[in-house]
Amino acid sequence: MSLEYNHIPVMLEKVNHILTPYKPGLYIDCTFGGGGYSKKILQSKNTQVLALDRDISVRPLAQKIKSQYEDRFEFSHSKFSNLSEVLDKSSFKNKNPVAVIFDLGLSSFQIDNPERGFSYKLNGKLSMEMGINNLNAEKIINNFSEEYLKNLFQIFGEDKDAKLIAKLIVQKREQELIKTTEDLSKIIMRAKIYKNKKFQKDICAKVFQSIRMVVNQEFSEIFKGLSSAIEKLSIDGKIIVVTFHSIEDRLVKKIFDLLSNTNKNSSRYIPKKSNDTEQILKLDKKKFFIADDSEVKNNSRSRSAKLRYATKHHNFSNNLFNESTVFKKYFDLENLAYAN
Repeated sequence: MSLEYNHIPVMLEKVNHILTPYKPGLYIDCTFGGGGYSKKILQSKNTQVLALDRDISVRPLAQKIKSQYEDRFEFSHSKFSNLSEVLDKSSFKNKNPVAVIFDLGLSSFQIDNPERGFSYKLNGKLSMEMGINNLNAEKIINNFSEEYLKNLFQIFGEDKDAKLIAKLIVQKREQELIKTTEDLSKIIMRAKIYKNKKFQKDICAKVFQSIRMVVNQEFSEIFKGLSSAIEKLSIDGKIIVVTFHSIEDRLVKKIFDLLSNTNKNSSRYIPKKSNDTEQILKLDKKKFFIADDSEVKNNSRSRSAKLRYATKHHNFSNNLFNESTVFKKYFDLENLAYAN
């Protein structure tokens, strides 16, 4: 079964509605995946798409689109944190995009492949690598300290049983290495039973989410990717972001609020703009969009999706932000993992 068939882009029609009428110019699809957004954009004449994805498995689909659209489409096997460099080296290097799109969820073909280790519902090796990685889940689970694991599950997973789960992991790995998603799931469920929790849907989801986020440095990726995208975006260009859980949505919301002057109580860690009254982004809708009932029925993974978008009004310097923000604890955990 092809990647194209497996993956249904979330809120494609809402993205299409936001971008219609399509302006002539460059669009950047920062999370190419199954190519759904890219193909929709390319249906409009006088549009070009620069697509990025860190997962090398999508390259055949990108090549297929390239053969159809030739000079109007280009693909880069890259992380979107490298957006500025990718754009500067592309054939579109002299263009500022009229829209940049991020779909921060996992692709269906990543989740459904047990060898990737993203799903606790499928038994496979502990990997969770999206691509271009120097770390995997097995190393974190079998080598990192109990204190680190506890903090990881608390901060990135927001799991109330983080301390016990971390303790049971360390006890288990002293006997034998934890190598599969099933091994890890059993430990998590054991902790939940001990705490007298009723079994509920997605009982292991938070722990798996926390590990995956650090393996792929997702928090830093979003922060750097959005900063670069907004800097490169043309005036009156659109920035569109689809998130799938509360942590990444809070980061997106914080950046949008700061750059639109919506946030009245900016963090003391974030440098002031040269002109505090300057509105870099205009929030076209202050609240987020969610998938409608018909989409959720056809694609259950859209149930947790939130879409936020904004329009750029003024130029933006990427050095406005640094990693010493209210999100410092997230960056510190990522940096510590990659320092080991």
